[in-house]
Amino acid sequence: MAEIYISDNKRDKKNKMRRFWIILIALACVVAFSIAAIVISSFVKASSIMEKEGSELSPFAANLLPDYSNVSFQTLDGQLTLRGWWLRSQTEETRATVLLVHSQEMNRLPFGLDSVKLFDQLTEAGCNVLTFDLRSNAESDGSMSSFGYMEADDVLAALAYVESLAPEHPIILYGIGSGTTAAFRAMSYLDEVYADENKKADAIDLGLPHPLRISGLILDTPARSSDDFIAAEMALEDSLGRYFFPRTVPLAIRLSAGNKEKQDYLQYLSQLTIPVLLLGHEHDSLLAESAYLPLWVERERIHPTLTQSFKAKGSGHITAFASDSNNYSKAVQDFINDWY
Repeated sequence: MAEIYISDNKRDKKNKMRRFWIILIALACVVAFSIAAIVISSFVKASSIMEKEGSELSPFAANLLPDYSNVSFQTLDGQLTLRGWWLRSQTEETRATVLLVHSQEMNRLPFGLDSVKLFDQLTEAGCNVLTFDLRSNAESDGSMSSFGYMEADDVLAALAYVESLAPEHPIILYGIGSGTTAAFRAMSYLDEVYADENKKADAIDLGLPHPLRISGLILDTPARSSDDFIAAEMALEDSLGRYFFPRTVPLAIRLSAGNKEKQDYLQYLSQLTIPVLLLGHEHDSLLAESAYLPLWVERERIHPTLTQSFKAKGSGHITAFASDSNNYSKAVQDFINDWY
């Protein structure tokens, strides 16, 4: 009887152990399947966003513009042709060149046909303006966009083009939405290559301007990183993806854009010793406060004399110009008059 009891006891232990391993393997399979599903769905979502067609250019806009020329230039790697307009200053003496960098899903007319009013005011204030379509938007080449990660290369190409056209005039980078992070990334790249003697010669050969040539920034709805714009869009998802897309899709886009490194521009903007104009709403209706508010607070705290700002009343996202175009335009004109 004892032998039978011991045998049954061993059999029970084996059965329990078998059940334990079956449950463990099943849980591992569920976890692995869930992770695979999250990864795949994140890359699918990232692909759908990056390949989404940008807004089309209004066919009537050119008829409303001040003195301008159609322009085109290639990205520095020669792979894409970017197209836009070069608007000439309406004053006898040119103060500066404004290089406008639009946001995701926009084009060289970031505020639609109302952009013409802004262009008029900029050229009347004595500025040349280069406004162009980033890759995969309107008339520019390309099949993917990335909230500023790849677009930084477009900004560098535009800076080289501006340098070839007007090397004697200071450059003002005017970023809108994710165009602000594209501008930051391009500027930090210039800082890097001109600080490295081995890379400096190549930068000069490519026609890239010295970082000091960028003498001012106009930033409409800036954020600390391109990821912040992507995460804010993903938080609006109706599916279960809203619980993980804000964290996984930015990573998927960075990898798809060439394994780009995430950069937080809070410290970078705070340390810049050039004039900066901040534009936006009292409260951004899309971005998390942690994504944009520290930029304003730290910039105004550290460089109060070099920082000007305008906040349209209420909430909105990249709609300050539409909400209060008169005061928005006045802030831009005052900035140019004060510094140039």
